Amino acid sequence: MIRGPRGAFRWTAYVLAVTSFAAAIPSPLYPVYEHDFQFSAGVLGLVFAAYTPGVLLMLFFVAPQAERIGRKRLLYVGMAFTALGALVFALAPGVLWLALGRFISGLAVGATTSVATAAMSDLEPNRDAHHVARVAVAANFGGFALGVALSGLIVQYGPLPTHLVYFLPLLAGGVGLLAVHVTPETATDIGSGRPYRIQRVSVPAQVRRPFWVAVGGIAACYSIYGFFAALVPSYVRSVLLDPRASEVGAILALMFGMAAITQLYTSQIRDRRALLVGFPLMIVALVALVLILPLASWTLLIPVTAALGVAVGLTFMGSVTLVDRVAPEVARGETLAGFYSAGYLALAVPTIGIAEASERVGLANAGILLGSVLAFAVALMYVAIYRTPTPPGGGGRPRDAHKPT
Repeated sequence: MIRGPRGAFRWTAYVLAVTSFAAAIPSPLYPVYEHDFQFSAGVLGLVFAAYTPGVLLMLFFVAPQAERIGRKRLLYVGMAFTALGALVFALAPGVLWLALGRFISGLAVGATTSVATAAMSDLEPNRDAHHVARVAVAANFGGFALGVALSGLIVQYGPLPTHLVYFLPLLAGGVGLLAVHVTPETATDIGSGRPYRIQRVSVPAQVRRPFWVAVGGIAACYSIYGFFAALVPSYVRSVLLDPRASEVGAILALMFGMAAITQLYTSQIRDRRALLVGFPLMIVALVALVLILPLASWTLLIPVTAALGVAVGLTFMGSVTLVDRVAPEVARGETLAGFYSAGYLALAVPTIGIAEASERVGLANAGILLGSVLAFAVALMYVAIYRTPTPPGGGGRPRDAHKPT
């Protein structure tokens, strides 16, 4: 992990995973917060949505300065925000503090995601861009899955459930600081005096059609991410008479864990084929989820969640590797900024939708309504993607290729 040609690459992937891990920690606790702070499932959706402004703020105003001030410095900032967010959650006396904690978690992710991925691209021994993209996505999903699973267990079986669990992101962030310290600086213009800049969004005309295909994929994945994470903690609480935090964590970990595993074990699938397989599976899983919500069946929720995780994993992999392949080097930052902005904006839509709809029609009915709308939207995107050609290429990473020497 520490030494060898991939040591620095792996440490940077760990730093990337830490912010997702920390953002996941509060998820099994939301039913506890709902009871203690007396807020509704609708308010919970608004708490989730507070994450998006933090990400976009850092993505557009701070992350673009990485080449000028140093990538390692921004990764240190990301780890600091990770620790601060954990402290805000641990000390939260009310729902506004929870929203503040989510916002700070967004700042941590925004400071880390693009910067760590860029550093990984330079640290990967063979400059294998497809490998970098897959590992980066797997680190995000895997970090979230591990976070909710461990959080659920500690909240269930440990003392002081709303406090002790936040030692996990503090510990992970501390190791993250050491990880940043032992990796080399990869920024090339430190001290060059280049002016402060705000990240622009620009997509060259020659890649706009495949770009919109990739945007459709990430928007679908982030919409499901927001929908599932906002709905499930409260829904599981309503399904079971006395739900355990470990069960909430397990069902969330199942979806994100399956998405992460899919990234690592389907590298042979081309980016377009991943989308054309992932979208139909996503539609089927969403329809199945809508059908089982009124049944309040824990046993039916498990396989549907696993299928949804595989669908998200395939679709996300196809989207990220496609945009990575077609983005021209001269406009790479602008293209990727537009790509990820679309994803994070899509994340906020279903969380706010759940917030509004659950206040009017109840949580299960809100899930059915929003799930149906998402399934229909994904079906429309699938038709558009199927009809839109993408540039040839994009083959998967060959087996046994790019092994370190």
